Amino acid sequence: MRRAAMMAAFVAGFLPLVAHPASAAESVAPSVYTPVDVADEIMQLARVGPGDYVVDLGSGDGRLVIAAVAKYKARGGFGVDINPMMITLSNQNAAKAGVEDRVRFYERDLFATDVSEATVVTVYLLPSIMGKVEKKLLAELKPGTRVVVHDFPFPSWKADRVIAVDSLDKIATTGFAFTQLYLYTIPPRRP
Repeated sequence: MRRAAMMAAFVAGFLPLVAHPASAAESVAPSVYTPVDVADEIMQLARVGPGDYVVDLGSGDGRLVIAAVAKYKARGGFGVDINPMMITLSNQNAAKAGVEDRVRFYERDLFATDVSEATVVTVYLLPSIMGKVEKKLLAELKPGTRVVVHDFPFPSWKADRVIAVDSLDKIATTGFAFTQLYLYTIPPRRP
């Protein structure tokens, strides 16, 4: 119950930030960085490896896709964000990490983005939009694609696995260390 109250406080604290979208695209989350230790947990939970193509919806500074390629040896990936400054920073970070040939970042509305090439998708968005994201991913992704959601689960899709992570680095942006990660797998298509 305490964790639920903390999550509610987190969401309430960021709602004013999304009341005024940064661009014509729909703003579905504030810019909140995923700590490096949580990024590692996400990659491990998704079992990212050389055969994977990783897509991050709301990619911020690009750290998840860059880590997937640089550290976990994914074959490539891309991130989307509606903040042009974050896209510039992400592409610079990819160049610094030496993965700019396999990683790209785009200023784009996530709902207008084709994610069908992904084998892994990462999501850290607010609860109010998760139903719409859930429908998009179930419609576009291939069976077997893994999806890892940070803190706010999909409303009707049952997670394959849920893990709790404490990250002291998260306190600076959210006010608490607790994180939940939800792993989902796109099910086989029904005939």
